[in-house]
Amino acid sequence: MLKKNSIFVRLFLSYSFIIIVSFVLFIGVYFYLFHINLYKEFEDIYQHQFTQVEKLLSNQKKFNWSENETAEIISNYLNQPGYHIYIVDETGKQIFGPDLNQDSPLISRSSEILSQVQSEKIFSKGYIENGELRYTIATKLTTNLNEVEQPIMVMVFHELKHEYQRVIWMILFTFFITLLLTGIILWFMSKRITAPLMEMSEIARHYAKGDFSKSVHYQLDDEIGQLAKSFNYMANELNNLETIRKQYISNLSHELRSPLTTLKGFIIALMDGTIPSNRQQHYYRLMRDETERMIRLVNDTLNMNQLEEGHYKIFRTNYNLTDQIKSIINKFEPHCKEKQLQIRLHAARDYYVYADKDRIEQVIVNLIRNAIQFSYMNSYIDITLTREDKNVHVKIQDYGIGIEEQHLNLIWRRFYKVDEARSNKSGAGLGLAIVKSILDLHESEVNVYSKPGEGTIFSFKLPASKAGK
Repeated sequence: MLKKNSIFVRLFLSYSFIIIVSFVLFIGVYFYLFHINLYKEFEDIYQHQFTQVEKLLSNQKKFNWSENETAEIISNYLNQPGYHIYIVDETGKQIFGPDLNQDSPLISRSSEILSQVQSEKIFSKGYIENGELRYTIATKLTTNLNEVEQPIMVMVFHELKHEYQRVIWMILFTFFITLLLTGIILWFMSKRITAPLMEMSEIARHYAKGDFSKSVHYQLDDEIGQLAKSFNYMANELNNLETIRKQYISNLSHELRSPLTTLKGFIIALMDGTIPSNRQQHYYRLMRDETERMIRLVNDTLNMNQLEEGHYKIFRTNYNLTDQIKSIINKFEPHCKEKQLQIRLHAARDYYVYADKDRIEQVIVNLIRNAIQFSYMNSYIDITLTREDKNVHVKIQDYGIGIEEQHLNLIWRRFYKVDEARSNKSGAGLGLAIVKSILDLHESEVNVYSKPGEGTIFSFKLPASKAGK
């Protein structure tokens, strides 16, 4: 059953309304032109008969016809199937008419006709008399007739109602046939246009329930076809996002459960006195590390949400990038000792940049942490700063396990676990997504080059400070 407010009904009714209004306008214009053309045709007939009557009256004088002879000859012109002709004097008295035995003219509106004709004007008017539509034309004749100096010729067209009825029936018949055919065509056109939209509406309900298995099938490359492609693309992206979301929740639950389980075990051991006093500091440090790990995970999640929602704003200042990196390297010294790594900074001098200091620190911290996590034992991490035109080029290189080429375009996705591409190590998969989002806010492109077994290079550029330092 069709819904009253469905797009199919509205589209069908809109098209039907436009066609009906257009056809009504067409009927109006056609009927008006028919009316004008009919009256013009009557005027042409009148002009022709006027000329013939003038010739007959001239022949009456020339051949000296009697009044009866003249009436008999002229009667053939005065009585026609579609009109009658009367010749009257200045008072409206009939001289000749369609009925030879009739003494008085069968003309209505005599006073109106005479007053207008006497003022040297042509009388032409349509009117309804006794339920019949008529059209009358009258003018003075130029030839006198017996004692009448300027007789008047009056032509009355009758049975016009039949003409109009015939035209109206033809128009109405055409209208209903056209309306029927166009209605059928519009029905199928509206169905064809709205079918993919109705399909999208139905499929959207499945998407709302988390079922992304269906797609819209539409072959034409029009606006609806583009919408169908976008709809299918959206479904694919939603499906990917849903898969990533489920994976992220699973990973996040695992990431939080592991340190919480560890903390619980250590706390129970400390409370039971299982851990000797000389080893307690060691386990306190482990508990601190696990706590920091959870805090970092929560912070990364919050930062990612702020970046996605557009609430993250940057505040650029001129500052010393070289000193910032040195400070970050010192913070990672305990982590480097665990894997016996050495972070080397290569900078010919101090480099100043115009950027958001706190946000860039997040970028460098995430990239260094990433490099430490996937570096081999007893290896190096090189950080290189160089000046390129108006920018400072930052390059962070590790010599670890590297990334497979097919994963390079995926590592920037939120919730994507880097370890799936590089190793089986843990990670929530937000660090590199945050890096890219922050650098996008700085209008800086981040590049990655990696070769499995040889390491990875991350690089980006920041605008150099305008202070000239």
